[in-house]
Amino acid sequence: MIRRISVEQRIVDSARKRAAILGCSVLVGLLLGSAIIIASGSNVLEVYAETVDAIVGSARSVQQTLRATTPLILTGLAAAVAFRMRLYTIGAEGQLYIGAITGSGMALLLGDGHSTIYVVPAVLLAGVIGGIVWALIIAVPRAYFGTDEVVGTLMLNFIALHIMNWLIFGSVSFWRDRENLGFPGGKIVPEAAQLHQFWGRADTGIFIAVALALILGLYLKWTSHGFEWSVIGDSLRAGIYSGMNVRRQIISVLGLSGALAGMAGAMQVASVTYALEPRGLESGSLGFTGIVVAAIAGLNPRAIVPAAFVVAGITTAGPSLSRIGVSPASVIALEGILLLSVAGGQFFNHFTLRVAPAASEASAEPAS
Repeated sequence: MIRRISVEQRIVDSARKRAAILGCSVLVGLLLGSAIIIASGSNVLEVYAETVDAIVGSARSVQQTLRATTPLILTGLAAAVAFRMRLYTIGAEGQLYIGAITGSGMALLLGDGHSTIYVVPAVLLAGVIGGIVWALIIAVPRAYFGTDEVVGTLMLNFIALHIMNWLIFGSVSFWRDRENLGFPGGKIVPEAAQLHQFWGRADTGIFIAVALALILGLYLKWTSHGFEWSVIGDSLRAGIYSGMNVRRQIISVLGLSGALAGMAGAMQVASVTYALEPRGLESGSLGFTGIVVAAIAGLNPRAIVPAAFVVAGITTAGPSLSRIGVSPASVIALEGILLLSVAGGQFFNHFTLRVAPAASEASAEPAS
């Protein structure tokens, strides 16, 4: 007897229930990932044990993970703030490149002889401005003409990448180290422009990123802007009918998203590559990985911090996993499965499945 399955809309307003759904989604992702591990001929328990050890097994492991977590928090926030308003920008990658260009340019322009107290904020601010400007290229036509932000930001990613590559590999620019007669590379930024390493390789950028996540979480929850972004994200028509300036909010949200991604680029220059290095900035696809982080966190700014730590740990565990026979492709597959599982779990925050009785059962009358 065939039963009918219907999809009904609902809103899960309990933080505990949302956390339970997220936890179950992650568990399903890990179970599905086990199939990939088994198919690659590796031992599941050994792989997951090695992953945990690579993330928190030693002081050096934690330092590496914290260092990789910082940009993912920022790009995760960049994705989350836009996606919450149903602006599906995938431009954080390009905005990160532009932020790295403007941030490193500011560092080289200031040069030596200035205090870190002034230089580092100037470098980060330059990255923020670069990210905002790059985001506005799409934000303005999206707000006024309804252009597709997905296609637009994707194309801008490639343009930003080519600009960055041209500055180092295709020209004798201000950013290129002209004294290096070997393989082209960027000029090393002054020491005053580099973030302070407070514990091994872990730098103060992690504190900035965590603080921004907490501040943004409070801002979205308690300010009028956060309320308006929530309303417009739930229903564009409701936002228009209630008198909200939807165009201004679209530009504001995409601009904020670009600012966060641009800061991530400047911070990478100030803490990891120490120069405009296309190869170093491209590795890891930080802008796209930020979308994974935002999805795992359920677009919650505060949850992005632990989500970024987990994803960064999986990424940094790659070399350790390769030593026990897990290929880089398998690591990427594990990240993808985890993303799909979490994205599928988000379905149950908004919908529920209801099994209706078969028509013959529903129409049957009890005998009198």
